[in-house]
Amino acid sequence: MTGDAADVGDAELEGARARRLPQARPGQFTFVMATGIVSTALHNTGAHGLSDVLLVLAVTGYVVLAALVGVRWATERSAPRDDLHTGTFTVFAFTAASGVLAARFAAMAIDGAAITLTAIAAVTWFVLGYVVIGVVVRDNGTRGLSRVDGTWFLVVVATQSVAVSSGALADAGHREGFAVLAAICWSVGLVQLILIAALMAARLLTVPLRVDDEVAPFWVFMGAGAISVLAGAEILGAAADQTLLDDEVVASVSTALWAFATWLIPLLIALTVWHARRPGAVTGFRTALWSMVFPIGMYGEASHQLGVFRSRPWLESLGAWESWVALSVWAVVFVGMLVWWTRWLGRRRGGGVRVAADR
Repeated sequence: MTGDAADVGDAELEGARARRLPQARPGQFTFVMATGIVSTALHNTGAHGLSDVLLVLAVTGYVVLAALVGVRWATERSAPRDDLHTGTFTVFAFTAASGVLAARFAAMAIDGAAITLTAIAAVTWFVLGYVVIGVVVRDNGTRGLSRVDGTWFLVVVATQSVAVSSGALADAGHREGFAVLAAICWSVGLVQLILIAALMAARLLTVPLRVDDEVAPFWVFMGAGAISVLAGAEILGAAADQTLLDDEVVASVSTALWAFATWLIPLLIALTVWHARRPGAVTGFRTALWSMVFPIGMYGEASHQLGVFRSRPWLESLGAWESWVALSVWAVVFVGMLVWWTRWLGRRRGGGVRVAADR
C-alpha cells in the first residue's frame, strides 16, 4: 500500500485502536483501595451517607474489575505473564482491595462478606508473594535498581490488609484464629517494609528519577506505614485473642510508624510538586493517582484508630479531620477520571488518537 491508500489504511487502524476499550489490569484495583478506605474513614467520623455511597462505588468497581481481569486472563494466554512482568507488584492491588473491603464489611458486622474477602486476600497474598518474588529475581538482571518504585510497597500494603481485615474480624467476633493471623501478617509486613524501604533508598541514591517516571506511587511508601499502624491498632483491639505479640510492643511500634508516616508527608508533597513542574512531566488523570489517594485516606483512618486504642483524643480528631481531606482529594481524582472517560468516548465516536490502555 502506498500514497493515499496507505494513509487511509493507517487512519482506519488508528481509529480502530481509539475505539478499543482500555484493558483492565490488576493495578486498577487501586481505585477500589482508595475508595474503600475513604469510605471506612468517613464511616468512623459519622458521615454514614457519604460512606455508603463510596462503599457502593468500591464494591461495584471491585466486581467489575474482577470480572474484566478474569475474562482477560482466561481468554488471553499471555495476559497473566504480561501483567506480572510489566506491572509486577501492582498485582497486589487486588489483594489489598479485598482486604480493605473485608475490613469495611467487618465494621458493618456483615461477617459473610468480610470472611470471604479476607480468605481471598489471604490466599492471593500467599500465592502472589512467592510468584512475584520469583519474577523479580529472574528479571532483575535486565534493569537492576532502576525498576524499584513506589509500587513495590504494595506487597506491604497487601500483607497488612490481611492483618487489618483479620484483626477487625477478631475484634468483632473474638475469633482467635483471625487474631493470630493478624499478628503474623503484621510482623511479616514490618520486615517487608524495612527491606523495601532499603531498596528504595538505594535506588534513589544511585538511579535518579527520570521525567517519565511516575511519582504518585511513591505515596504508597507512606500508605504502607499507615496501614501498618492501622493493623497494629486492630491487633490491640483483639489483644485478648492472641498471645504472640506483646501489647506494649505493638502499641510502641505502631506509634513510631505513625510518626514516620507523618514525617514522610511533606517530602512526598515536595517530590510531587517538583516532578510535576519538570518539562515533559505527565499531567492529567492516570490510574496511578489512585495510589496517591489511598495513602491519604489510610493515614486518616490509621490516626483515628490508633487514637482510639491508645486513648489519645487529639489523634482521633486528627484522623477525623484528615478523612475530609482524603475525601476532597478522592473527589478531584474521581472527577478527573470521569473527564478522561468522557474524552475517551468522544475519541471512540470520532476515531481519534489512541489512548493509553492502562489509564
